[in-house]
Parts: sequence; C-alpha cells; structure tokens
Amino acid sequence: MPYLKMYPAKNGDAFLITENMTKPTAILIDGGYAATFQTYIAPDITHLKQLGYSLDLVVATHIDADHIAGLLEFFKLNGNSQAPKIIGVKNVWHNSLRSFAPTSEADVNLTLDDKDLLVEIRRRGYPMPAGIEVEPVEISARQGSSLAALLLGGGYRWNTGDGTQSINSSETSLFELQSDIRLRVIGPSVIRLEELQRSWITELQRMSFTGKIGPNDVFDDAFEFLCAFEDLRAAVGSEPTAISASINRCLDQAYQADNSVTNGSSIALIIEVGASRLLFLGDSWAEDIEAAIRTLPKATFPMIFDAIKISHHGSLHNTSPALLELIDSPIFLISSSGERHNHPDLEVLKEIVDRPSAFRRHMYFNYTTPASQKMCNYTDKSGAEFSIYEDATDWIKIGVSQQ
Repeated sequence: MPYLKMYPAKNGDAFLITENMTKPTAILIDGGYAATFQTYIAPDITHLKQLGYSLDLVVATHIDADHIAGLLEFFKLNGNSQAPKIIGVKNVWHNSLRSFAPTSEADVNLTLDDKDLLVEIRRRGYPMPAGIEVEPVEISARQGSSLAALLLGGGYRWNTGDGTQSINSSETSLFELQSDIRLRVIGPSVIRLEELQRSWITELQRMSFTGKIGPNDVFDDAFEFLCAFEDLRAAVGSEPTAISASINRCLDQAYQADNSVTNGSSIALIIEVGASRLLFLGDSWAEDIEAAIRTLPKATFPMIFDAIKISHHGSLHNTSPALLELIDSPIFLISSSGERHNHPDLEVLKEIVDRPSAFRRHMYFNYTTPASQKMCNYTDKSGAEFSIYEDATDWIKIGVSQQ
C-alpha cells in the first residue's frame, strides 16, 4: 500500500512516494526550493535511509526553479553516488541539454565573446522569483552548478545511463523499477523537447551567441539557467485572476492553453504501485496529456486513478474541460501556496467536483489559499460528495477509501 507526502514547497512542487509491500521503495518527484529540501525532505529521506530505503527514482519534471532548486541542494549535499552522504539514489530522470544536443564536444569551437556570454549566464545562476520570500540558502543553491553538472560529476545513473538519452513519451515509455512498480511516461514528446532546445538556441542567438552547441558543463549550465529565466519571464507575462472574478465563471469560459515551452517539456507519469495507479502531471500542457491518455492501450474513460497530481499548481491554463472528461480520482493533489499567481484557480477546482461521481472526491491542498477556502463552502452542481483538506502535508495513504 503506497504512501504519499506533498511538501510545503511554496509555489513549487515536491512529492515523496513510499511503498513496502515486497521491498522498501521510494520515489522523489521534484524538490521545491532549497529550503523545502533542508527543512522537510532531508529529515524524511534520512529517516528512510535508517529504515533501509534508497531513493529508487528521483524525477526532475522540468527546468523550473520552484521544482528543481531543492534537488540542486540535495545532490550538492549527497555528493558522489558511490558514497552518498544522505541516501543512495538508484535512478535520476532529468532532461537537460546533454539529453538531446546533437553536436559532439569535439565540434565546439567558441569565440571569446561566446565564452564570455556563457560564463555570464552561468554566473547569474537560477532566477530568484519575485513575490517569494527568499531565504539565504536559496541564494547559494542558485549560484552553483546546474543539476546536469551535479549528476554528471556525482556519477549518478541518469536517464537510464549517462544522461545522453532523454525521458520522453515518443520512444521507450515503459519502465519497471521492481516487479510491482511500473512507470509509463506520457510526456513530454520528442517534439516538445526539440521546441525547448530551439527556444533556448534562439534566446542565445538573440544575446549574440554565434557558435555551435555541444554537450559539456558550460552548456549544461547555460541551458538550465537560461531556460529557467525564460520560464519565469513567460510566467510574469501571465496575469493572475482575482478570486472574485472566478466565482461565477466556469472552466470552459476561462480556459486558455499554456504556451510555455518549459512547462510543455514536463515529465508526466503514470505510476503503478501494486494495484494502485497514480497520475503525476508536473506542469504539462493539457492537450498533450489528453492525446497521450487517448492512446493508452485498453483505456476506458474516464480513467480512474488512485491519486492525481493536478498540473501546474491548479492553473486554468493546464487543466482543460476536455482533459477532465478523460481522468478522475478519489484523491486530487494541489500544490501551491497561492504566491505570485494566485494558484490554484477556482475554475479548475469547481470543474473537478461539479462532475457526477459514484465516489467521494478528496482534494488535498498543501496550503490554505483563497481558492481552497472558497471550496470549503462550495456546493457542487452534480451533487457528488467531496472533502477539502488544507495544509495537508502529512502522509496520505493511497488506495484505500477515505473517511
């Protein structure tokens, strides 16, 4: 029977899944901020190590500071994979430039101006999001190496090898961690990863870069840091909706598809743990998940999962009415403090519970937000039962009826 913990990661994501049916198993999906790791995740995985666990898989869903900064802190402190200082890590999934850059290292011959530009991008590090209280640990975490450089330097098993292959839904998408733990990758497609790379190259060229691209530490760092800045820039251009404007508006009226290429590159997973089936969507695009779900073998709709982690903190740009026609669950996980963009959006939450259902839905929020408070007093249109849990950062038992 799997257990799941949703950490208080501010406007980010961090989840830990454990299971002990046949042998101890643990999966960490994203790491929130550096303070998220130090304050919450580190004590838990230290305890797991004492109980005989390793981290069977660590997933960085995409290059976004509110998902990846805690993982930077973890791998920086954990050190070499052969002698981990905190806990052993068997597999890491992370799509960085090395995972799909076509140019060989021998082909890279940079001008002095190109080198200076890459050094400046590296010096700048990960962005510091506006509107979020910044702790000292965040500054040091963001000014170090990229996650790609830490994984390579630490000798971690990365994307089933040395990191030169990508995790995507277009090629090998089925993985087995153990006999009773299986993962199906339903995003990103190779097309989305190619779009991310093209977007990055375009931005480099806009900054007057003229050379070729190659798989080395400087490019790994520049790719991650610049992608994170571009994701932040795209997010800043998206104005939050006041909660008062959402009360009488349905999702069909409000939905506008996300166009952030960084979000579109998110690793989205179906995780099967024994008889339980979990859906983790990162910050993925709704249209991509719709297409992937429709192609699953022997699928009947709506597909019922034991838990669903809603995409992009409950943003109305990442959960469409069409997607919600295809998926449902007794447990929905919404990770957001409401900072910066007022996530989650009330239209998404109402649409989830307004659908008819034979089972009671349980919506878990890791913070109390204006939208979660509105949902506490909301009467759904279908008469289906639902419960709201705010500040839900304790272990959640998956695959059993909720009271």
